[in-house]
Amino acid sequence: MLKRNWTCSADDGFLRTRNAAASGSRRAFLAGLTATPFLMPHPALAVRRAETILSQIPLDAAPGIAAGAVRKGRIVAAGGAGTKGNAASVPDAQTIFEIGSLTKTFTASLIFQLQEEGLLRIDAPIETYVSDIPATWRNIRLSQLLSHTSGLPEYLNGDNFRLLMPQELKPRQILALVADRPNSFAPGERHEYNNTGFILLGMAAEAVTRENYWNLLRQRFFGPADMSSTGPRDRIPCRNRCASGHFWSEGRYDDDPPRSAAGSTWAAGGLLSTVADINRWSVALDQGRILSSGVRRKMWRRASLSNGQPAGWGFGWEVDEVDGRTIVSHGGGTAGFSCWYRRDLDEPLSTIVLTNQNGRADPKVMTDALLKAIKLGDRS
Repeated sequence: MLKRNWTCSADDGFLRTRNAAASGSRRAFLAGLTATPFLMPHPALAVRRAETILSQIPLDAAPGIAAGAVRKGRIVAAGGAGTKGNAASVPDAQTIFEIGSLTKTFTASLIFQLQEEGLLRIDAPIETYVSDIPATWRNIRLSQLLSHTSGLPEYLNGDNFRLLMPQELKPRQILALVADRPNSFAPGERHEYNNTGFILLGMAAEAVTRENYWNLLRQRFFGPADMSSTGPRDRIPCRNRCASGHFWSEGRYDDDPPRSAAGSTWAAGGLLSTVADINRWSVALDQGRILSSGVRRKMWRRASLSNGQPAGWGFGWEVDEVDGRTIVSHGGGTAGFSCWYRRDLDEPLSTIVLTNQNGRADPKVMTDALLKAIKLGDRS
């Protein structure tokens, strides 16, 4: 039986229960999050509905889960279930997970903030800020890197994923892996998810500020938002707070997958974080304390292809219309972790799910279920 560890209080908008046994991972995952009276009038109904939504997820699909929600600048839920994978301890809002490509949303936020300050332009070609790159890359615009419409060759793929993740590479070393490969398509021709472009975006940010990328995130985002447990692995002391990763392969979990080095994905996926810190980031976004409304509006709009058709993405974020509401989101996956962050811009309401597994359970499904459970409580 899994345990849950929802550590919250009425004062901070969290819910408080402690290490209660649960009959299954779905209940362990959601019961604490939904059973708060100021959040919803009929929490039991919401729990049952959320469990139904998650009924297709195997009970043992994710060794450990941490989740949280923020609504209109107020933290309404945070906690964890299962095991961190070390000494069978239960994850909670302070447990540190690799967040993979969710890092890209911070890189995008940084680029748009620098544009607002006049230090760069997203409609400028990358050669304006990064020198000594292949000729076929030079005229690709920052906006095309952000929207995954660049056509750049991809340095990270299914064949080399687990090999590269633990390597401490420099940005130039990453670019060298694909510098002699042809582009996949002309810039702006179509959308194709790409990690290489976000390495270039990180390099552009360093060039115009003359500051280290990790320091930029700390100074501009993590410090002001009080996100003390967010950063690359070599800057985050675990002290028994880091979850252990699990990779699903050939019908079982490998419980010792390679850890992600800070440099292997860098500005494309090198961060670790906690539910508590992601919740604080959501609060900061809601309150406009770090990113201005202008920056957020530009970043969360839909991108277009060269022919004027929708690209299918925004700039560093997925942008969707669901039941007439604008949803921005992004996931992340490493050799042993996966996550999903979803934000309803019309409320605003943000949900985050972090798991210490990759290859089996889908955190996007869990995030959507959490969002639906909260909204169901509103209607009950």
